[in-house]
Amino acid sequence: MNKNIIISLGIAVLISTKLFALSGSHAGLRQNLGGDNNQICVYCHTPHASNVAFGKAPLWNKPLTSTVFTMYGASSAGVAGQTMAGTATDAQPTDAALACLSCHDGVSAMNSVINAPGSGRISSTGVLIGSNPPSPEPMTNLVKAMGYNGDMTDDHPISIVYNEGRAGLRPKTTPLVDFFGATTVGNLLRNGKVQCVSCHDPHGTGWSMYLRNGNTGSTLCLGCHNK
Repeated sequence: MNKNIIISLGIAVLISTKLFALSGSHAGLRQNLGGDNNQICVYCHTPHASNVAFGKAPLWNKPLTSTVFTMYGASSAGVAGQTMAGTATDAQPTDAALACLSCHDGVSAMNSVINAPGSGRISSTGVLIGSNPPSPEPMTNLVKAMGYNGDMTDDHPISIVYNEGRAGLRPKTTPLVDFFGATTVGNLLRNGKVQCVSCHDPHGTGWSMYLRNGNTGSTLCLGCHNK
């Protein structure tokens, strides 16, 4: 078979697999907010005019959250959390967590994008899409908004260094079984830190809430914690 045909088929399979995987709650963007474009990917990614200032996710299509967060263990917004497992949470979310919180802070409009579908609808501060007329659609559900109104004091620590041996944390080389996208604990980390994507994959995993593994018998928790 022609080499170019083989490559093209491989790309097609990869793309179709990713689109099929995006079938959890995010798929609702197509049926609900996406009434004027019938798209899902556009709410996070764009092929053109992406937010290069973010740089933590490819072709990012959302403005940065302006929320000032109160981190786990912190007494007020904008300060580092208390020391846990030998380290403290960052004063504000970092890395991939900021991508998640551009929708899941309970304040930012999840239908606000940098580059809206169509021609000439680009704005660095965000363009509202998906309703007629467009109106902001924040995630106000406490279950869906991890940092609701900037409060992350009641959520698992993120943007915190993974310190082997503290809080029962396993070595980073510990093998993982049936964890989506990870074969070792180290694969779950981002720049050595625990982030939202350590437990969740936004493109779909086969488990509820986009978890990287089911949590029956605390399977997910015990991947990192030896308790």
